[in-house]
Amino acid sequence: MKIILCGILLFIFYLTIEKILNNKRRKKIKYIIHVNGIRGKSTVSRLIDAGLRESNYKIFTKITGTAPRIINTFNEELEIIRKGKANIREQIEVLKWATKEGADIVILECMAVNPDFQKTCENSILKADISVITNVREDHLDEMGKDLDEIAESLSNTIVKNGNLYTAEKKYFKYFEKKVKEKNTKIFLADNLKKEYEEIDFPENVALALEVCKFFGVSEAEALNGMKNYKKDMGVLDIITFNKKNKIHFVNAMAANDPMSTEKILDKIILKSIWNNKRILLLSNRKDRVSRGEQLAKLTKKIEKYFDEIIIFGESRELLKKILIKEKVKKEKIRLEKDRIFLEKIEEETLIFAVGNICGSGKELLEYIKKEENNA
Repeated sequence: MKIILCGILLFIFYLTIEKILNNKRRKKIKYIIHVNGIRGKSTVSRLIDAGLRESNYKIFTKITGTAPRIINTFNEELEIIRKGKANIREQIEVLKWATKEGADIVILECMAVNPDFQKTCENSILKADISVITNVREDHLDEMGKDLDEIAESLSNTIVKNGNLYTAEKKYFKYFEKKVKEKNTKIFLADNLKKEYEEIDFPENVALALEVCKFFGVSEAEALNGMKNYKKDMGVLDIITFNKKNKIHFVNAMAANDPMSTEKILDKIILKSIWNNKRILLLSNRKDRVSRGEQLAKLTKKIEKYFDEIIIFGESRELLKKILIKEKVKKEKIRLEKDRIFLEKIEEETLIFAVGNICGSGKELLEYIKKEENNA
């Protein structure tokens, strides 16, 4: 019993020291930007990073994204090697790293999904000066809430106290406006969308990043100059063409975590010349995301008319097939594939529109296709 009690007391002592040290580090950092939202967190974090590097500030950025990354003050991108599962305590180590490099501004993508963890991360660890909420969409329904109202409430947990909130979310702007008043924070809506922004990324993402850069005195022209060559996340929308014999155009939309974002991407692809080929809808599935599978089935039903075939790839393929059939997706269109061999059987120019989960099998497939692109 004494050993257990001593262990508990030592752990409490450790946490207390850790908190004191984290608070000291936090005081050394001039500004922290905490980026949250459903779609585009990684991209917006990277765009803010690229825009602010046109200033005289020393920038340090942590991306959660498809694969966790650090962009240090020397503008070098480094992979974070995790020993176990993702944990919000990782943000403490990030602040330690950033202070060692003498960073003025630290940009952190929110890595918590659970609302309580989001609140802890903001209020106890980061204590940010600027909050960014990209948008409110349907995702993580099993943790963040059953509908958009509850998801908006979850996201509001990272709104800073006595600072600024920047968002591109129009529908829930008034809701966030009420929330910021409780925290003595100002709110800004990024709604100045320009056609030229499309050359960089989705206009909403660029406009949002520009608003943040403006706060630090970086002009639009300067920020855009930096953003033009920003380092893209692995999961960002990408069109990869490979296979010398029969061209395969692989559209990676797997990082679009919600139906609305996926449909926006599809609308863009429909206008491209590669659309005029055989079309396959590829569903990348994960067994630990049941709610995502149901969401994926509803989306598939809505867009199946655009595709000649539907391929289920990844884990729990039979289960997803049953969900698709329950949603009245045409059974004859569906086929299951356990590995990438199906790519070698394609005998004509084909467009593959990949949606679903990028982790696991999806990530492996994407890495293989990118290698094939380089060999083509």
